[in-house]
Formats: sequence, structure tokens, C-alpha cells
Amino acid sequence: MKAPDSPRSIFGFGVLLMSITHGIIHVSNSIFPILLPVLQDEFNLTYSQLGLMVSVPTLFRVVASIPCGYLADRFTAKRIIALSFMIQIASSLMVAWSRNPWMLVLSMSLLSLTFTMYHPASLSYTTKLVSRSNRAKAIGLQTAGGPLGMALGPLSLSFLLPFGWRTAYLFWIIPVLPALFVIWRMKPQADETFQSGEGDSQDLVREVESPKKGLLSTISMGVVIFLVYSSFRTSGLRFIGSFLSLYLTDIRLLSVSEASLILGLVSLVGVFAAPLGGLFSDKWGYKKWLLIVLSLSTLCIALAFLAPTTVLFVIFYFSYRFFSFSGNPAQVSIISRLMPRSRQGLGHALSFLPGSIVGSIIPIIAGILADQMGLSVLFPIGIAILGMALAFLQFVVKV
Repeated sequence: MKAPDSPRSIFGFGVLLMSITHGIIHVSNSIFPILLPVLQDEFNLTYSQLGLMVSVPTLFRVVASIPCGYLADRFTAKRIIALSFMIQIASSLMVAWSRNPWMLVLSMSLLSLTFTMYHPASLSYTTKLVSRSNRAKAIGLQTAGGPLGMALGPLSLSFLLPFGWRTAYLFWIIPVLPALFVIWRMKPQADETFQSGEGDSQDLVREVESPKKGLLSTISMGVVIFLVYSSFRTSGLRFIGSFLSLYLTDIRLLSVSEASLILGLVSLVGVFAAPLGGLFSDKWGYKKWLLIVLSLSTLCIALAFLAPTTVLFVIFYFSYRFFSFSGNPAQVSIISRLMPRSRQGLGHALSFLPGSIVGSIIPIIAGILADQMGLSVLFPIGIAILGMALAFLQFVVKV
């Protein structure tokens, strides 16, 4: 019997809870990239050494991605999300106690595990709560919490920096504690809830056809092709984003607090862009919407680095992030469509794997190039790779 696609199925407690916890999980992870200028001065590091510090935690995600996806399918979301919050508390304390760069890298690697554990469980939980026709809308609402967390991390750092950068990590332990309590009280059977509706039959058929397949045998060629596209795009994003805080302080001559404020505020656009992206991608189609917004995003970032003034740079950079965030629900919905419902956790873990792999390599390459040729050379390379990713999405990816 068809369940009506009511707003209640999208705005219910489960989706709201995933949105809030999504923000909390992103706060601590969003502080580290803003700290690069501070860490460069405190530990007297080169760009290459900073690139290595960025890469090691991301390499840790590569190793953990598939096991975390398997755990998300094997156990309830409640257990996995609660465990990720416990690790977040422990690793934040370790970061605050770190007194040398390698202890900091170890602590950040453990903190990155919370990111890797949380996302497959949360996305799998969210997609099972709503019908396929409402999937991108629900993902948009769940995604909106992430940019809010990405904003609160740098913004809090800009205010807490006079008290020492380690204070920011200690401060954000406080909201993790009530979130952990609420997650622990969440009913486990909620993981099994699924609002069936029009358009769900394709997912159900996939699950019925291969209920006994192995862990990786459910990965189709469509999934592989989409992961290749994701690798291209993430490579471009990493060339642009890995040293962006240093670009703002070294080339645009902003203070660390000003750079933190800009990079924090820019993430707030995702709070509005992600739900809008979910609404329009459900209406226009995932791939069509993705091509439109990512084309606009690439154009805006190119104009940002050509901008003669910092004000124009900020305007174009905000636009770039707005269009990027609005494409996220479509990307998540595509991988959700390509994977059976019983393997949603694995599917979402795989969708982060290319980013983790290239994210562990690109910052090292970018650091070496920046040491040899200067920071400015990184951004044309990143923009060119984003253009290649768009072409791949247009002509190769089939959804």
C-alpha cells in the first residue's frame, strides 16, 4: 500500500536528529584546516610538511571507509553514531593535549575516524526513513546540518583564538554530551523504518534479486563509474581547498581571525543551499541538477581567483560554495539509487572513499608545488580538474 509523501515523512524527528548530529560531527573536523597558518608558525613547518599533516588523517579515512560502511549495514545507526561521538570526545581531548606536530597528526587521525564512521550510518538511516520520491529532499535537510557545523567550527575559533586554539576543541566537547545521550535513547527499531512510496520498486527489486550476495558483489559498473567521477571532482576540490586558509593570510593578507570568519560564514550558505538542492534535484532530476550547479560552481571559483579585490573574491567564493552545497543532495541520492537498500551503508561509505584516497595524496603534491612554485599555482590546476570532472559527468556517468 502506498504511503503518502507527506511533509511529516521528511520533517520527522529522525531526519531532524540526523541533521543536528551531522552539524556536531563536522564542527571539530572543520577547525583543523583553518589552523594551518597558526601551526606553520607554532611548529615552524614548510608547505610540504603541512601537506603531510593534512594527508595523514585523510589516509586514515581510506583504511576505515569500507569497514565503517559494513558496520553501518551490520549494526544499528544508534550504535555506530554513539560510538563515533565517544571517539570524538576522546580525540578532541588528545588534540588539546598535543604539544608536537606528530602527536597532533595522530589525534586528528583519530578524530577523522568519527567523520568516517558517522556518515554512512547517518545517510543510511535517513534514506530508509523516506520514500524514494522524497529522498533528495530528506538528504538536503540532513546535509544542511553539516554546513552549519562547518561554519560554527571556524567562527568559534575566530573568537576563542585569543585563549589558545586548543580551547576550541575543548569547548565543542560540551554539545557532544547531550547529543550522545539523545542518540543512546533512540529506539533501535527506527533503523528498520521505511516509508514506501511511488518509485521505490526499483530499489526493492535490487534487494530481492541479490539478498545473499557478498559485501562487494553488489557494486555495479554504474557505481564504479560514479566513483571515478567523484575522484576527479575531489582532486580539483583538494587542490583548491587544502591551503585556502594560507592563501587568505599569505596572498590576500588577512589575519587568521579574519580568514576564520570568512571560511566560517561561507559554510552557512550550505544551510540554505542543501535543502534547496534537494528540492530541485527531486524535481528536475539528479544528474541534470548536478550538471547545472557544478558548472556554475566551477565558473564562480575561477572568477574568485581572478578577482582583483578581496571583497570580489569573497562574493565569488560564497557563490562557489552555494552552488557546491546545492549539488550535494543529488550526489548522495545518485549513489543511494545505484546501491541496493540493504547495502546503503556500504554505498555511502564508498562514495566517500575516492575523496579520502585523493585527499591523502593531493595535499602532499600541492605542498611540494607550493614550496617550489608558490601557492597561486594550485588554483588553476584545481579549476582545470573540476572542468574535467564536469565533462566526465556529462558524457560518461549514466544515472
